[in-house]
Amino acid sequence: MTTGEEPPRFRVLGTFEVTRGSRRCTPTALKQRALLALLALHANEFVPTSRIVDQLWTRGAPRSAIAALHGYVTSVRRVLAPGWNSRTTHPVLNTRPSGYVLSLDPDQLDLTRFRELARQGQLAMSTNDCRYAREKFAAALALWRGAPLADLRETGIFEHDIARLEKEYLELLRNRFDVMLCNGDGHQAVFDLEELCRTYPLWERFHEQLMLALCQAERRADALTAYARAYRLLTSQAGIEPGPRLRAMHQVILNGEDPFDREHRHERVLTGLQLAHTVSP
Repeated sequence: MTTGEEPPRFRVLGTFEVTRGSRRCTPTALKQRALLALLALHANEFVPTSRIVDQLWTRGAPRSAIAALHGYVTSVRRVLAPGWNSRTTHPVLNTRPSGYVLSLDPDQLDLTRFRELARQGQLAMSTNDCRYAREKFAAALALWRGAPLADLRETGIFEHDIARLEKEYLELLRNRFDVMLCNGDGHQAVFDLEELCRTYPLWERFHEQLMLALCQAERRADALTAYARAYRLLTSQAGIEPGPRLRAMHQVILNGEDPFDREHRHERVLTGLQLAHTVSP
């Protein structure tokens, strides 16, 4: 890149976008866009040519695939660094024996920033600093602009990557609701949790969090109704009964006990979070 030229920035948490300064420079050609998205998902990692070919041509690569890939690489290099010529080393997309590396600083990729903010939030939770954790989780969630790689979803190229990113998103949501409950702000999460329970009925932790949030909103009867609904969903859609955590929460509420003893609120929510990470959602 020439002196003073801003480095490209990549966004995968929504439609795939590449920008430089205020200008968008995302390749329009589908294969070039998919190539860059694949390398961005594995930023600063070596990606073998064979893997790229297998992923870009999911239905069997033609004999010309390697030559075509070299052409795509040349094209996207020019998009990423307009002043670049083939006689010099590219500042971002580097060739390695039998593969490529997209070299990015942490602030050049939204996914890297998302994961770092999530890590900071989890660290804050481990020290019982729920307020700071909530700030970090909120900042991480703000980076999401919609379904990851939304414009490339129909290609079928990124099914595994999209599923992994969506799971990271849901886990961060789960953590954010835990810290809201930890701060006694569960009443603010009721609507969102109700929507999540409908969309992801097999994630038992969301059902449990909804019951807790309803209790904090002084809606204990609705919390029992939420458990009955969770029971129906789990038994009808998965053929299983609620797990021991969810059943225990139901019993606590049914007995008229306070699931959030104020004196131990932080300890109990954080313990619940640690337990939630040891079992499947």
